[in-house]
Amino acid sequence: MVEMRTAGTTDAEAIARIHVACWREVYSFMPQHVHASRDYAFRLDQWTRALEDNDPDQQILVIEDEAEIVGFTMVKPNDDADIPDARGELHAAYFLPKYRGHAIGIHALNRMIHFLWSRDLWPVCLWAFKDNPVRKKYEEAGWTPVVYRDRDVAGELIPEVGYTLANEMAEVYLHINNRLVEENDQTRLTPPA
Repeated sequence: MVEMRTAGTTDAEAIARIHVACWREVYSFMPQHVHASRDYAFRLDQWTRALEDNDPDQQILVIEDEAEIVGFTMVKPNDDADIPDARGELHAAYFLPKYRGHAIGIHALNRMIHFLWSRDLWPVCLWAFKDNPVRKKYEEAGWTPVVYRDRDVAGELIPEVGYTLANEMAEVYLHINNRLVEENDQTRLTPPA
């Protein structure tokens, strides 16, 4: 059974492994030296520090299937001056291939939205590399591209797009619940109050 829970410091290794694997697969358009710079040691340090941070406005969730971590998400306050109107950021959502595009991702998004809303970190933004094949799904879900820029990753300038969620919450949840219907998930989710 697939479940979600708040991540703890002992989850850093699994999160780092998934992060590296997903980057190499989904971002195969990036040069090899970029992937080499974002190896397991780099990600382990990154996620160990993030999990030790204890920032109450940051949430890291892990998704487990039979006690094996198969994905993770992170939300946090927005600190990017290029999207100054956003108070919160959907910073990361990575799932092993078998778990992508299914209801569990929708439930994770719901948890992310509710957390940010509860911390008064709304409106929100997210960033996606321009060549990320999943990026178009954000626009289908109501995200609006507002910033186009190059991001320096290991000395390589990689185009990325910044999005905001301009729709009313009712519209967002209409899309979320329509996706659950498509996935034959009988759950109906409600927006934060």
